[in-house]
Amino acid sequence: MRDKKFFINSIKMDLHRVATAVGDITKPVPRMSVEEFLTHALNEFDRIEVTPLEKILRKQLVALSNSLDTLSDPHKRLIWTEDIITIRCRVG
Repeated sequence: MRDKKFFINSIKMDLHRVATAVGDITKPVPRMSVEEFLTHALNEFDRIEVTPLEKILRKQLVALSNSLDTLSDPHKRLIWTEDIITIRCRVG
């Protein structure tokens, strides 16, 4: 079995991809790929023993994932992207 660091790095990469895609407000949100990467990140959390902080971060990620439909204006997209980046930085 792979170690926890491998899964944490995978989560961070997925969140980086999400932030890059949603944060580019000159293009429409690529929903399918964003949903795919968010799902992959959430599944990776399920493969490790999470700390209390990581449990909180996973819940925040679920909430952000559920609010993907609310990203209609650029300002909301950027705030949402900042939240993704914050989670990415706090994981691991």
